[in-house]
Amino acid sequence: MDIKQAIENLYLTFAKYTPTNMEHCDCGCIDEDDVKKLASKKLRELEEDDFSSYHGSAMYTWGELEHYKHFLPRILEVYHEKRGRGLTGLFEFAQKFEYAKWETWDEAEVDAIKDFITADWDTFVNERYSSIGTSELEEYSFFLSPEILFKNWKIIEKENGLKNFVHFFYYNGSQLIDKGLKLREVVFDKEFKSLVYSDKLLERLEQEFFRINDIDKEYAATISTVLQMIEQERTINKTVK
Repeated sequence: MDIKQAIENLYLTFAKYTPTNMEHCDCGCIDEDDVKKLASKKLRELEEDDFSSYHGSAMYTWGELEHYKHFLPRILEVYHEKRGRGLTGLFEFAQKFEYAKWETWDEAEVDAIKDFITADWDTFVNERYSSIGTSELEEYSFFLSPEILFKNWKIIEKENGLKNFVHFFYYNGSQLIDKGLKLREVVFDKEFKSLVYSDKLLERLEQEFFRINDIDKEYAATISTVLQMIEQERTINKTVK
């Protein structure tokens, strides 16, 4: 499922929810102007400024779970569109979802969210040049297993997928090889090393180095460093065994 399909599926899955009988705290902690902005447009026309205040208070002091589910497709869609330039990131969603016990929701709703996050991840790592660190992996790991994250990272097949991996490994590889990939207090050493020890990865890196060497010397030098790091680790691993 691509990102457009995943977004449409969100709207379809959560279409049964409405903002009817939505109440908010009247002690003054919620600005009435923000209440008006949230109700000023149709769902698909809402922009981040219209719902950012609401999202921070949703289910706590503003509306109930069914109301949050009504707005969720548009909030997730705008998050994807802004990608790192918005006010709400995956960490905020993870906190909100955990509070709402989202894994107990209807199966179709849980699947729709996971499909969206998967498609969002695919776009992030494969379709554009992205700055990816361990913090981004940890945010996505609230929703997807490391196995799925690495499986969907098309390092061999996609040019940008490879480029994103090269820079990710250049800055994080040594630490991850030494200590393993730690996500949410769990170390995923096997999953990460199975990728690093892949013969296909080495072949792809070598191909890319020779392809890009006369075009982008800086990137080629980064690939060369990553190749040396991986080959050294593979040699050490074979020696230890």
